[in-house]
Amino acid sequence: MTVLPPATKRRPDRSTGLLESEPVAQRATSYDVAIAAGVAQSTVSRCFQPDSPISPETRAHVMAIAGRLGYRPNALARSLILGRSNVVGVIVTRYTLRYNPELLYALGEALTAQSIKLLLIAVDSDDAVHPTLRDALEFPLDGLISCATMTDEDIAGFRRHGVPVVFLNRCVASDGVDCVATDNLDATQQIADALHRAGHRRFVCIGGPHGAPVSEERVTGFVGRLRRLGVTEVVTVVSDFSYDGGRAALLAHASKSTDRIDAVFCANDQLALGALDACRFDLKLAVPDDISIVGFDDVAEASRPAYQLTTVRQQIEELAAQAVRLLGERLAQPRIESRTILMPGVLITRASARI
Repeated sequence: MTVLPPATKRRPDRSTGLLESEPVAQRATSYDVAIAAGVAQSTVSRCFQPDSPISPETRAHVMAIAGRLGYRPNALARSLILGRSNVVGVIVTRYTLRYNPELLYALGEALTAQSIKLLLIAVDSDDAVHPTLRDALEFPLDGLISCATMTDEDIAGFRRHGVPVVFLNRCVASDGVDCVATDNLDATQQIADALHRAGHRRFVCIGGPHGAPVSEERVTGFVGRLRRLGVTEVVTVVSDFSYDGGRAALLAHASKSTDRIDAVFCANDQLALGALDACRFDLKLAVPDDISIVGFDDVAEASRPAYQLTTVRQQIEELAAQAVRLLGERLAQPRIESRTILMPGVLITRASARI
């Protein structure tokens, strides 16, 4: 019989700077525990299942051996046996990850409350989702919560693999798919009404990138409502959802136009914070006496004394809880009709706008 030497890894030798070898600890398996404990491998597996019919003495003996060997159950292997991994994939774009991380935290808490683990799938933008999703299907996911746009082909691929999809802050018309989102149209119409009642008539609307569905909904709702109110002077500008983008967008407009602006609506708070600072520090305008600034999301910075931003608050915790609930119900009843839940945004009035 040939005995192989233990696996090694290399570390720097202090005297020579060259690499020397040291043993690498091998991960203990359930078979190692079974041999050491003198039981069957299936008995080891059942000892790690709380509801399995194992005597307290056997369980204690096996757990002691497992602790001594440093054994932990393999979650992926167990998911193959049980048909459930208790892992849910969550897709977010870098805009959400950077500028509205509260949404991800809320999802994590809602999933943890159901003893479900979160597998984060981050993409650069909605356009970059498709190639990433092909890799995501290699994981044994119980479900997918998507904060990004997916094609019909993407959705069909997950359905073929028995992985239900719930969209968060996206509304998608597809069989067997559930959605939960803030009612962006209603919220932005509230903003337009409030600014119009206060006497504002000349507007700039700063949106996110072309093709970003949330931005398009918010811009469409705001501009459409103003036009129904008889306002024709609404300039729309495309940006990138960032503070720097909002500041640059407003300054670029100001450099091209001599017309006085009454109010600026931004498709998210980061844009609004940048626009607000552009007004105060670059254009030397008094906010809100000379110009009103309104955002959307109510991120943590919005309420700080330096900004006091008027904005729309999304009910983040409730959105996340509803998404997790819809996913659980879809897992239990795969053939139920598609559902869409729209939750109202809450207009938060602060010092950045005259309304």
